[in-house]
Formats: sequence, C-alpha cells, structure tokens
Amino acid sequence: MRYWTFVVLMLLFMGCQQEKPSAEPSRFQPFTYEDSEFIGPKSGQVYLPPSYFTDTLRQYPVLYMMDQQNLFFDSLAYGGAAWQIHRTTDSLSSAGQMPEVIIVGVNHAREKRFQEYFPEKPAAGFDSLLEVRVGGTAFSDAYLKFLTQELKPYVDRTYRTKPGKGHTYIGGSSMGGLVSMYAVCEYPEVFAGALCLSTHWPVSLQDDTPEAAQAIIDYFAAHLPKGKRWYFDYGTEGLDQFYAPYQQQVDSILQAQGYQAGQNWMTQAYPGHDHNERYWRERVHLGLRGVIQE
Repeated sequence: MRYWTFVVLMLLFMGCQQEKPSAEPSRFQPFTYEDSEFIGPKSGQVYLPPSYFTDTLRQYPVLYMMDQQNLFFDSLAYGGAAWQIHRTTDSLSSAGQMPEVIIVGVNHAREKRFQEYFPEKPAAGFDSLLEVRVGGTAFSDAYLKFLTQELKPYVDRTYRTKPGKGHTYIGGSSMGGLVSMYAVCEYPEVFAGALCLSTHWPVSLQDDTPEAAQAIIDYFAAHLPKGKRWYFDYGTEGLDQFYAPYQQQVDSILQAQGYQAGQNWMTQAYPGHDHNERYWRERVHLGLRGVIQE
C-alpha cells in the first residue's frame, strides 16, 4: 500500500513539473471592422512589438500599412513573397535604430484597390479615365476617413499606443505609396510621416496618362504640410522604370518647401530593382529608420 501511495505521489509531482505556464498571447491580432460609416467591411492584422506583453506600462508609436495581404506571410502574399516587415522592425528596434512600433496592416479592396488608393481630389478631373481603366471612380477620401475617424480610434482604444500626431505613421508601395502621400497631405494633424516605396506617380501601367500624374504632383505641391518626415524610393525595372522623372519633380517640391535631404526627407534610387515585394522587403529598413521616431 505504501508503495502505491509513493507511486501516485511521484506521478502527481511529475505532472506538476511538466505543467507549463499559459502561452503568451499572439502578437498577431487579426481584426474586422464591420460597421464603417464610410466604406464596407474592412479587415487586416495588428502586429504587436516584442516587449508588448512584458513591458505593460509602455506605449508605442503606430505604423499604418497598406496591402496587409503582402506584409507578413509569404503564404498569403501576391507572388509568394511578403515584406516580412515585422522581422525588419524587430531587428532594427533590437539594434537601437528605431523604436518598437505597432504595425496595423489594412487589407486592400481587391479588385477595387486602384480606386481605393487613387488620390481622390486630384483624380476628380479624371473620372472618365478611371471608369475606362478600372470600372469606377476613386473613393480614397472615404477610405482615409475610415482610417482616421474609425480604425485609428479603435486601435488607440484597444492597444497601448502613443496616439498623437507625432507618433502615427503611414506607408505602402506602388498605389499604396501614393495613398500614403495623400493621407499625410489630407490629415497632417494625424500623421507624422510616410513611407512611399515605388510610388506609382504615373497612374497608368504604361505611363500614358501624364496629365493625371501631373495633377497629383501639383496637388502635392499645393498641399505639402510642414514638419513631416518622408521616405521615397524607386527601382529601374518593370513599372519602376517610369518613376524617376516624376520623383525628381517631387524632390524639387520638397526642397523648395524647406525639406532637407537626409534629415526629414530621403529619396533613394535602386538600379536593377523591380516592382515587387522582394525588393520592397530588401529596402524598407531605410524608410523605417528615417521616418519613425519616438
């Protein structure tokens, strides 16, 4: 009898030894926003930085990124390669080259992505072009209202953010870069800066709508706010082959309005780089380091 009592006690002891503390919550937090006043249901993913669940009094800057489908996981990304931006932010923050940051990846509108990201005010004169090319007019103003008036308040209520304009950023590539530029110009009281990779200034895929591209650049010149931080880049292959002349105009506007290269603005050219996530993953670290501040 004593033997069996000993065995039972040993088994109980071993069971206690094998118990593990409950797992830390996932740092990937999917969301769906169903009841927008401005657009249809919108989903995406929030990524929380490494110290989020251990440094429980800390607040974090927030980076809103376009095209969440391509941000984090290769298995979901167009072409099978994601930015894996969370790995870059974690690496940079651990090296002391940028603060830890909450990333809010917002899914694009699929077949209506072009209309969602096309800057609406300068696009107003080109509704017929949009109807022909993509079957509808731009609705980026409604999308930005959703971002600033609905999604941002939800994120600030749900997570430990630094909600002020000095700690809120936006970014994307291609049309996502274009709408990020537009967001800072439309909502300078919300966003401190933008990462605009391979910004799709030409609007069309063949660079055959220069009047639309010029309207967007003229809008930028007229609405560029002071005191923001900007990162622009472009390659030389694929769609990126069209970008240099437009980006040079944008650079001249920034310089004329008091921005200083290497301080609050950077434009970088990448010979040989094409228009895809593999290249954006390779060079986004420069934008993150230059734009995101504590």
